[in-house]
Amino acid sequence: MPINTNLCENKFVKHKDKTTMLQATSAYPQGKDEKWNNVEIFDIMIEISKTSLKMLGSDLFNQITKK
Repeated sequence: MPINTNLCENKFVKHKDKTTMLQATSAYPQGKDEKWNNVEIFDIMIEISKTSLKMLGSDLFNQITKK
């Protein structure tokens, strides 16, 4: 999996009659004991948060509209 990439969107894999959800961890390391710039890491965390909320909203919508 790539690093420094937002991987919050779950992937679903279907095999025969079963579906498995795969969830990857988003890793944002810095090399050589460097620290993230506060603005950079804030922007990254906001992007990850928005993606997570989008996925949660989509899942909740599917649950309440499914019959």
